[in-house]
Amino acid sequence: MCHSGADIPVCPETGAKLTLSPPLPSFDRNDLKSSFGGVVAEGIPGILSHQRGDGAIVYDEKAPINWPQQAIMPLAWCYAGLDPDRKYERSPEILAAIRKHAGFLMQFTNEKGECDYNSFGNRVQGVDQRLIFAWVEALRILREAKSDVDTSSWAPRIEAACRELISHRLKKLVGLRHFLGRVMGTSSNHVALYLSTIYRTGKVLNKPDLVEFVLPIARAFAANIHPDGYWDEHNDLQREGGPTPIYNTLSHCAMSLMYEWTGEEVFAQAITKSTLFHGRFSYPDGTCMDLIDERVRSYNSPMVWGLFGFSHTPEGRGLAALCLETWLEKNDDKNVWQPELLARHVENSMYWRPGPVHTPLCASETHAAALTLPALYVRNKGWALAASAMRATNAEDNAYRENPFALDRQKLISAWHPDVGLAISGSHSKNQPQASTFALLKSPLNSQGFYEDYLPCGGFVEQRDEALHVRATYRSFRGAATMRALSPNSLRVELSVDTSANQGPFAAALILRPQDRTITAADGRQFKLGAEELSKTFEELGGSFRLGRVQIKGPPSARVQWPLVPFNSYAADNKADLSAAEVRVFDELTVSRPATTFELEIVAAK
Repeated sequence: MCHSGADIPVCPETGAKLTLSPPLPSFDRNDLKSSFGGVVAEGIPGILSHQRGDGAIVYDEKAPINWPQQAIMPLAWCYAGLDPDRKYERSPEILAAIRKHAGFLMQFTNEKGECDYNSFGNRVQGVDQRLIFAWVEALRILREAKSDVDTSSWAPRIEAACRELISHRLKKLVGLRHFLGRVMGTSSNHVALYLSTIYRTGKVLNKPDLVEFVLPIARAFAANIHPDGYWDEHNDLQREGGPTPIYNTLSHCAMSLMYEWTGEEVFAQAITKSTLFHGRFSYPDGTCMDLIDERVRSYNSPMVWGLFGFSHTPEGRGLAALCLETWLEKNDDKNVWQPELLARHVENSMYWRPGPVHTPLCASETHAAALTLPALYVRNKGWALAASAMRATNAEDNAYRENPFALDRQKLISAWHPDVGLAISGSHSKNQPQASTFALLKSPLNSQGFYEDYLPCGGFVEQRDEALHVRATYRSFRGAATMRALSPNSLRVELSVDTSANQGPFAAALILRPQDRTITAADGRQFKLGAEELSKTFEELGGSFRLGRVQIKGPPSARVQWPLVPFNSYAADNKADLSAAEVRVFDELTVSRPATTFELEIVAAK
């Protein structure tokens, strides 16, 4: 039996039932090493089909070209016969692809190891640490396999890239024990990957000065993990920035690699904490919890970075198994599996530590977990409910106010259901009051009709009376939300404001993740969710509407709006397309009517 803390239940001894359907690769939860390796081999035909005449691997002409070039690593791994079935060992076709691909990489990078490319309208020039790591690992694998590939020109380019990273990124970090974004000049996950890339290059190319330079910084970085088990991306010495679970998987992966290569206790302790963090704060399908992530909006698929780093505990292995299962279900077209993720599955296979596989914490029906900052996650009647009153610090910090990757913490709740996944979205946006749980309305100061008062300054969360409660303080009012699971298929959400300091009015909103692109009114009328705007009151819809399998009831005055298109951190113009749009349900609260209630019911599939 395993107990991980006062707010975490005893881990069950039996593992979660995992099933897959053809045509996905075979999946054995008790032999995950082979399962990961099988995924890599299954993805090789897709890589070959996306290789251009110049040797580049291109899946999407609009996406940054540097990402798929990590194909060099899974290609080398399978050519060396390291996948479980040795499907491509010494394959002439793979050999030709590697040679062509290496030729492109030499053209793609300059003598400093830098590359120049377009990233969703942003021009980027510099060393890509992910690509360099995949390249040096491919070099190592091919050398150890005594392959017929001339890698002599690769080493100087890879070494130059690492020395460029030291010069431009890491020299200023020598001697530091706390790693702050405003000092690093980038995010924690980038620094973690710089460290693992340079260390590995030093070992593979026999450059001890690279190892000696980077290892003390890596030890300090590992030790700087938050007590809750994450590396802050946007932080200060008070550590109020909070977690970014999606990017934390990258830092976890890098530190897990450092442990595999060094065996040092500082890395072991760090990944033990980060494994526990992800076990506590993932949704029951293994996806990262969006509500507590202040940098990335929710993904509908689990992250696969560093799953091998979870394999030191039974529950960690269970979490890795869950993530792989859901990843395969969500990505059932093997021809579009991205090489960057296939490279991660190479690592997951290479460094997997076998042992008992238990149900992960997040999948337990009685799981509950709290952060040091005011955020709480509970399972209740099958629902997974999260509440956060964490302070929105980015808007107050010059280092992050205009940084597109630093989102605003503006939502207080999210809700996940096993039949539909994320029903109430906890994903944050930026400079978008409409996406907030609460916002002050009708100000002449803002053309959108909002005061600049829609970001929480702090508050508290608690589980009481079989309900999850959050109360947040804003600059001129307080807002409270209560989520109560009425049954395995129904949820009540109550939203209220304290008007003692401000008479409002206020908007109280739920943001719904569309299960499909049709709203069905209570009388059967259907509204297709496309480019045309939709705005209807609940009275106009007959008191309720259906969105996919989610039926939502609300007061007659409440309104449904489409589309709520979120801020896009990664596009140069920060505009997202309709594929990212969500449905906004809101009610206006006043002194005479300071509270509203919505009910969600999961209905049977058609």
